[in-house]
Amino acid sequence: MRYFLLLFLLQASLTAAGQSCTLALGGIVKDADGKVLPGATIWIASLEKGIVASPDGLFEINALCPGKYEVEVKFVGYETKRLSITLPAPTVVIVLHPAIEVLHGVTVEGQHLRQHSLSQSATILTAGDLAVNQGKPLGEILQTIPGVSAMMTGPAVYKPVIHGLHGQRILLLNNGVRQDGQQWGNEHAPEIDTYIASEIEVVKGAETVRYGADALGGVVIVNPPPLSYQRGLRGELNTGFVSNNRMGVFSGTLQGGFAQPEKGSWRLQGTVKKGGDYHAAKYNLSNTGAEEIDFSAAIGFKKDEQGVEFFVSSFNTTIGILRSAHTGSLADLQRSVEQKSPAYVDDFTYRIDNPRQQINHHLIKVSAFRHTPIGKLTFLYGGQFNQRKEFDVRRGGRSNKPSLSLDLFSHAVDVSLDHTLGKLSGSAGLNFTVKDNTNVPGTGITPLIPDYDQTSAGLFILEKLRTGKWLFEGGVRVDHQHLKVMTFNQARELLKPAYDFHFFAGMLGISYYFNSQARLISNIGMSTRPPHVSELYSQGLHHGSASIEQGLLGDGDDWNITSPVRMEHAWKWVNTLQLTNEKVALEASLHVNHIDNFVYLQAAGTRLTIRGYFPFFKFNQTDALLAGSDVSFRWTMSKRLTYAGKFSWLYANDLVQHDRLPFMPPPTLDNTITLAWPAVGKLKDVYFALGLPVAFKQNRAPLTVYPEDIPDYDGHKNFDYMPAPPGYALVSAEMGTVFPAGKHSMTVSIKGENLLNTSYRNYMNRLRYFADDIGRNISIRIKYDLLKNDKPEKNQTP
Repeated sequence: MRYFLLLFLLQASLTAAGQSCTLALGGIVKDADGKVLPGATIWIASLEKGIVASPDGLFEINALCPGKYEVEVKFVGYETKRLSITLPAPTVVIVLHPAIEVLHGVTVEGQHLRQHSLSQSATILTAGDLAVNQGKPLGEILQTIPGVSAMMTGPAVYKPVIHGLHGQRILLLNNGVRQDGQQWGNEHAPEIDTYIASEIEVVKGAETVRYGADALGGVVIVNPPPLSYQRGLRGELNTGFVSNNRMGVFSGTLQGGFAQPEKGSWRLQGTVKKGGDYHAAKYNLSNTGAEEIDFSAAIGFKKDEQGVEFFVSSFNTTIGILRSAHTGSLADLQRSVEQKSPAYVDDFTYRIDNPRQQINHHLIKVSAFRHTPIGKLTFLYGGQFNQRKEFDVRRGGRSNKPSLSLDLFSHAVDVSLDHTLGKLSGSAGLNFTVKDNTNVPGTGITPLIPDYDQTSAGLFILEKLRTGKWLFEGGVRVDHQHLKVMTFNQARELLKPAYDFHFFAGMLGISYYFNSQARLISNIGMSTRPPHVSELYSQGLHHGSASIEQGLLGDGDDWNITSPVRMEHAWKWVNTLQLTNEKVALEASLHVNHIDNFVYLQAAGTRLTIRGYFPFFKFNQTDALLAGSDVSFRWTMSKRLTYAGKFSWLYANDLVQHDRLPFMPPPTLDNTITLAWPAVGKLKDVYFALGLPVAFKQNRAPLTVYPEDIPDYDGHKNFDYMPAPPGYALVSAEMGTVFPAGKHSMTVSIKGENLLNTSYRNYMNRLRYFADDIGRNISIRIKYDLLKNDKPEKNQTP
């Protein structure tokens, strides 16, 4: 007996010694609706080993031996799930069910794997976050994210700003396609219907390695919901009313699968909006109405390891520009910046007069994928046509003739390969773009920017290595851009300067998991960006921002095309600490960005034209330092009570002149307390939230030189035409619920902003020289689930 016992123990020890503990437990964590749960904790108690799921719900625990393990999965607000898994095992899909069915007002933050590198600082606005802000412009919605603000031109135009950078330094991806619109002006808002999005992601690092120079400041990714390959119809209707400008909104979506499941799917979506003049706390903001009609359609097919999708969209809007922003004399301009009310105030109307913008943006996308032995191969083509017309107040009955009319045709092709080899994984790809920008004749005015053709090509490679608690990531990219410009000099001679730019980008990143609840991320990147045509060759009145602008190559009223063009060179370092447990979630980041040859718009005086008297700005270059911090904090005080706080601070400095840079966002603080109940009678997901957003005064604004004092000013410092406005705090409240409506459900929410009707001016509003920002605003939103198919979809292997 002793002999057999010794033989058994010897055999067991030899088996254990020879056993390969190189297996991995991997999978994805979702809720019952199929939405991923970023930050869920996966824990193996017997090994005291675990991990936090990435922001697209993926997880992988390495260095495991074959055998059976008891796994515990937790996520705030959801029931803990325990399951037994025997390794080796295929990728698992873990579905959690809510303990409290909704936690409104909570922003899920983290690193989203699908679109960007793992060591980048990013934030995701989920469907719940978007639901209470639907109908607002994209740039206004993004302001709810720490580190993201907006360059405003009145109450209806918002342009995203990330860590002080905007315009050509921020890339927008609309359903995976680079958004190529007329985005070169501060008042050129993104032509994207936010009702199309199921989530919006903001990457706050320099993502130039994957996307090129357009992403030097960050990336905004608008993701529509994936096509559903189930049979049957599904859809929803959304409607809303906004009190401040009496705007009505209607949007609908209908989708379904073909007769053969898992083979084909389609979706139709459309939105209509119409609003009149906005209203400040004490007066009407005349000619600030807006109307919009949007449409999109998608169809997809998939079979086995391959698939294809077609997508088209059309965005059409007309936006009024504050009438009082166009002044007739120096005295009028001086009075505008001194007095507390605009020079022109009329009664409320839905009519949109000049000055106004009319924008049409059409997009077609074709994408395909195929799984190959070496990885997933993806192809994408995006074709876009953007038409922008700007109308001014003109004499002689010419007000219906545009003062600026631009057509932009663009084509983009992206080919990428995602691959995995053991602990090493990554992506490699090629990007090609072609742009043709044309001024439509017949305006009778010299165009603000000239015609141009631009072609570019880029090659990138990104690799990441996972080992233990560490993740290492690196990437490089090379680009070539050819730019040909067609413009005229003062002698009306045609000039055709051409430029060839070669530039490089690189990135190194590290992530370290202290344990299942804490992670430290560090990412450093360098990139180069050639100036945009508008920064080089702008010359004339920019109607939307009510200012005259001159490009870098402007020499008085003519061009200095022999002057060398200096590209921006940037180094950005971002460090982020993430802490998550069942009660508290904290994310704090520090960022520093050093940019040589930084291009910015500098106040340079005033000018009189036949169309009025306007501030004059000139593009300039300097070496700049931009550094700051973003903090977000969430505390689940009880099953019903949650606090969320966000803080952002930015320091910007002109290193050459040792001066302050204009139009940099001031510090902001946002506080929200949410009280939620899973059910009250027949009502479900009942919640009430109280908010207190605070904007501090920009104490690092440039010095003030009033319009009437400019002739006597002989300094070289950056200046502004009026002092930075004082800080302010606004009170907001929100409530909502879901209740049955026949066989379906209806979601209703009411949101009040600036409830105390406070008069204030936002420092980042280009029209703050002329009027206050909007007063009290009450929004009502209703969503009705139409023909919803309640049958759960099959689990998908990620």
